[in-house]
Amino acid sequence: MRPTSVLLIFIAFAASLVAQQPAPAPANPAPAAAPSAADQDAPQKRLDAAKKFLEVSDARKRFEQNLNKLLDDGRSDLLKRNPGLDPRFADEWEKRMRVRVKVDDFFDATAAVYAKYFTRAELDDLTQAQFALKNGHVHPVPAELDKKLKAESPHLQREINLQTTMVGARLGKEVGVEVEKDHPEWAKPTTPATPEPARK
Repeated sequence: MRPTSVLLIFIAFAASLVAQQPAPAPANPAPAAAPSAADQDAPQKRLDAAKKFLEVSDARKRFEQNLNKLLDDGRSDLLKRNPGLDPRFADEWEKRMRVRVKVDDFFDATAAVYAKYFTRAELDDLTQAQFALKNGHVHPVPAELDKKLKAESPHLQREINLQTTMVGARLGKEVGVEVEKDHPEWAKPTTPATPEPARK
């Protein structure tokens, strides 16, 4: 049995994250202020701004809410992709994943993608717009940022999917290898192999 077959189960994290409320339409067509050189050279500041935006967007809460379903789906997928696998293997895999998975790892991977695509000033604008929206107000984003957000959205989502999937894949593989090492008997098919048809 190869535990790597269940590694790509966390892609739904990204889908739930990117499905945010749309940003409010810009109030005027004034272009966004150009970011300073210092802003461009401060990746940690962009990352911090991205995390703040995700916090205001309730991304962490959505990760937490989806975790149980994702792990249940991962268990089901493991059994589906490995017919004859002892269900105890999948049960143990899910149990260990629940202990080891960290929402922060997915959150940080997602923030890194936002920091790659947007400047600190842009992320601050998005944070203010999201915060206002949560409180029943409107804080329009600059027209150029609104346009950029719409244009980059498909690329952003693809990269978030990739990065969060890689986080889940690494952990899923690690846990699968551990379970197989601790319980090799569970990784062997529990049903007899189908005999090959006789050759004529």
